[in-house]
Amino acid sequence: MKIVMIILGTMTLFLSGCHEKTIGCLITENAEYEPNTLTIPRELDPVADAKRIKNQAPWVSYAMQGYEGTQQIMFSVESVTSTAGEEEATKFMEELKIRGGGGALEYPLVHKAGPGTYTVSVRLTNPGYSQVVENAFTFIIE
Repeated sequence: MKIVMIILGTMTLFLSGCHEKTIGCLITENAEYEPNTLTIPRELDPVADAKRIKNQAPWVSYAMQGYEGTQQIMFSVESVTSTAGEEEATKFMEELKIRGGGGALEYPLVHKAGPGTYTVSVRLTNPGYSQVVENAFTFIIE
């Protein structure tokens, strides 16, 4: 009986070692943008926004913070919802870019989306994992 238990124990060890395990991790439960809202005026002030107008500088959020994971973490826009409707949300999403390293969101100075509130969900992906941070950032176009 003792030999049977040893053989069964050894077989269990060998068989459990054959399962593929995903290496690394991705933790997004504390992921957020701080601040998480950016207001974009419909009309720019020629004095206050002179440099932005001259350089055609886009509107840019800070990088996302509070996430952890095995590198290389890629960011992508998962979805956009809007108080202005689905058509405006689609226009907004087509023009929205996300910068690599920290997931900073970038929206062009000259854009097609109309006034409204646009809420963006962001997907983080690394080798073996992919998670969405829902309603991560809000753009308000006045």
